[in-house]
Amino acid sequence: MSGGESQEEKQSLVDTMRQWTNSQPHLPKDASDGLLLRFLHSCYYDLEKAKTAAELFFTIRGSSPDLLSNRDPESPAIKKTFSIINRAQLHISGNRNLWIWQLNDPGLDNYDYLQDAKIFILTTDAWLLEDSTLQEADIILMDAKDISLKMLTKFNMSVGRRISRYQEDAMPIRLKEIHLVNVPSIMDKLFAVMKPLMKQEITDMIHFHTSTSSTLFQYLSKEDLPEDFGGTNGKMADHTKDALDLVIKHREKLNSDLWMAVGKKSKNKKEKEKSAEVTTGFRSLAID
Repeated sequence: MSGGESQEEKQSLVDTMRQWTNSQPHLPKDASDGLLLRFLHSCYYDLEKAKTAAELFFTIRGSSPDLLSNRDPESPAIKKTFSIINRAQLHISGNRNLWIWQLNDPGLDNYDYLQDAKIFILTTDAWLLEDSTLQEADIILMDAKDISLKMLTKFNMSVGRRISRYQEDAMPIRLKEIHLVNVPSIMDKLFAVMKPLMKQEITDMIHFHTSTSSTLFQYLSKEDLPEDFGGTNGKMADHTKDALDLVIKHREKLNSDLWMAVGKKSKNKKEKEKSAEVTTGFRSLAID
């Protein structure tokens, strides 16, 4: 489809997605119409691609108890992680989402990669529960000011692979750009570790900005950016509090087995292998 579908056409596609999820014993039945619509929107209303994204989304979640359990926002571990990692999800100009990650732990003494990944899924889950706006593009901004080679000792390859796959092919977003700001000189070494985990389409989206450059403003206006990055759109500390408040608001659902595939598909081996694949050109329409 073209992406300019009527409300009736969109609802018809959602109904078809619902019939499909209901027919799959291993898929969860707690996905709202809004979540199913997000999968369709992120795939430009291509029904089969939306099914592939949803299948992977639910399956990765179901096979990742380390990322989806013990994530109560009122727990000391989660509160500690929020104290050293700033996160924000902002609606900005051009009907876009700006996702921001910022580390506040210069010595990496308290940083835990697993907890970081857990917070990422926790906050994006809260957003999926709360926000019904369908944005035309999603942009990621990562502040590398406190990153050092010590980060390599904190990295978990298994978690990294799953998170990369989840972000690239499962999340119902239209990822367009990834910006790393305040990039240190050792970033090339760190990027060399991460690059094999990412598809070429994703690495092509990445832009590096040093602390002395103003190149970020070629992509994002000051009105879009928080004050921490030379903008006028509030402070990261306040946006992080908003993110924590949102997960606390949805605490009950977030503490349940939310959107998780269970068991095994009762299909032949060929179909199982096909459903587990990540199609190389899966989001080609979203990368332009």
